Amino acid sequence: MALFICPLFTVGLLAFCALAPVRSAAQSVAPSSGKALCSALTPGDFTKAGVPVSALGQANLDGTDGAYCVYQSKAGKVEFDIFFPAGANPKEVDATEKTVMGEGGCRHEAVRLPGADDAQICPGATVKDPPSIVVRKGKAVFDIVIPSGAHARQQLLDLAQIVLSRLQ
Repeated sequence: MALFICPLFTVGLLAFCALAPVRSAAQSVAPSSGKALCSALTPGDFTKAGVPVSALGQANLDGTDGAYCVYQSKAGKVEFDIFFPAGANPKEVDATEKTVMGEGGCRHEAVRLPGADDAQICPGATVKDPPSIVVRKGKAVFDIVIPSGAHARQQLLDLAQIVLSRLQ
């Protein structure tokens, strides 16, 4: 009987390892990593979500803890801003989140986003106030802005989920 249990266990373990998702270091974003913070969302991620992006156009840095990532897109404004860490303590992180939400002229509404401590979405319907989402997880705060479209809400949620999965 022991002879059959060990091979079955080994086969089961191998099958589990083959099917289990492995997160590579290339997909992880470390705090205080400067321009590398922009790698939390790649042009390919946007394109897969239905937001056509050709490349990262520029990354404006706020020290090593913040990056304003602007992407090249013929569809309209595509931007991803991330602050990681967004502050030295929870009070500072909350203040950063409020500042990010206040920078757009849009009225945000709470949205449930698995893995986030808080998420606020702005449906946006104009060029002046495009669709956006602001998310806080632990010491990270980020926002994503995309052009208006019929699927903008779901695209924002999908993109935010990608970022959440890549934060270390």
